[in-house]
Amino acid sequence: MNTGSLFFPHISQFSDKWEGLLTRKTREELFKEEYAKYNNSELAAAGVEQYERSRENFYLLCWHMNDHESYLMWKVYANRGCAIQTNYERLVASFSDSPREVNGCVVKYIDYERDPFPIGNVYSSVSYKDVPYRDEKEFRLLYWKVALQNQGYHAGDRGVEIGIDTDMLIQNIYINPGEDIDVAELRKALETAGIRREIRQSRILMNVPM
Repeated sequence: MNTGSLFFPHISQFSDKWEGLLTRKTREELFKEEYAKYNNSELAAAGVEQYERSRENFYLLCWHMNDHESYLMWKVYANRGCAIQTNYERLVASFSDSPREVNGCVVKYIDYERDPFPIGNVYSSVSYKDVPYRDEKEFRLLYWKVALQNQGYHAGDRGVEIGIDTDMLIQNIYINPGEDIDVAELRKALETAGIRREIRQSRILMNVPM
């Protein structure tokens, strides 16, 4: 609200060790393809490594998909003062004036120890996550810095700011039930940004003695 932008963290900032990497089976299949091409194990291994390095060009912004509030998500991300609710149409429309290319996907959850995913599309490796993360029900926005429309724009090591229409993006705002935040300050930020939205209380009670 204060900057009129969304911050896309670089993939290196995520805690999931598999983020943007190949699953074990996918790596094995790619190695076989590369070996058949070069008939050389070192070149095949280098090809796999080069494929995985493509992850370094990605910046990701993660959203939780649900028809209702999630107690689990509030607990995991309880250091945020509030949550923004939007929908797909608003999310897309909020980037309509941006000169940059941003893509999106519904994350698919697979077993990274056993399952493969398709190779050949640079977005595949950032469209899948390991199955322990499936409760996140994630929709993610993908910023690929080497895309034609994104070349010439600065992208930092930690992340990139992309301007949006915040009034279009925000449908509702919910107060974190686990945090004591300054609602008056939040209202002031909304007014300054020219956003007229109701600030809603969560239905969930946290930090209540049992």
